[in-house]
Amino acid sequence: MPSELRGVFFDAGNTLVVEEPGKHLWEMAITPIAGALEVLSALKPRYRLGVISNTVGSGDAELAKVLEQAGMRSLIDALVTSRDFGKAKPEPAIYTEGARRLGVPLAATCMVGDRLDTDIAGALNAGIPAIWLKHPGAIEIAGVTPTHVITRLADFPAWLEAAKGLV
Repeated sequence: MPSELRGVFFDAGNTLVVEEPGKHLWEMAITPIAGALEVLSALKPRYRLGVISNTVGSGDAELAKVLEQAGMRSLIDALVTSRDFGKAKPEPAIYTEGARRLGVPLAATCMVGDRLDTDIAGALNAGIPAIWLKHPGAIEIAGVTPTHVITRLADFPAWLEAAKGLV
């Protein structure tokens, strides 16, 4: 864990907002994940906050609108969608672009996400800490070992504070 952590990336679907499988962003009823607004509000004064999301039919503008509907757009400093950027998680390049847009070195960031194959593997490929928001029924993937596992987004800030003293 970098001792000078300055930025935190979040996945959008099933990490910040409830994802409805098979639907585009504009077709979903936008519901924040339990604790998402509180976590973002708690972190905002001390960290740059970003969203990195793999999207098919939606780009940066659509994701910004969803975050606005969820009441969290003002808490997010930068976002990157795979559709508009042209590369998707787990490609390290999307994390590098996220760090550029946040205005912080990639090495000073970490990623929180619900998918081992994209969010966690991608963060690890990019060389940054990867925090897995493990939902009930989630299946582990051999060879993908998160830096830390949480089962509620609300547990992330306390872990983040505790982890700072470990480096």
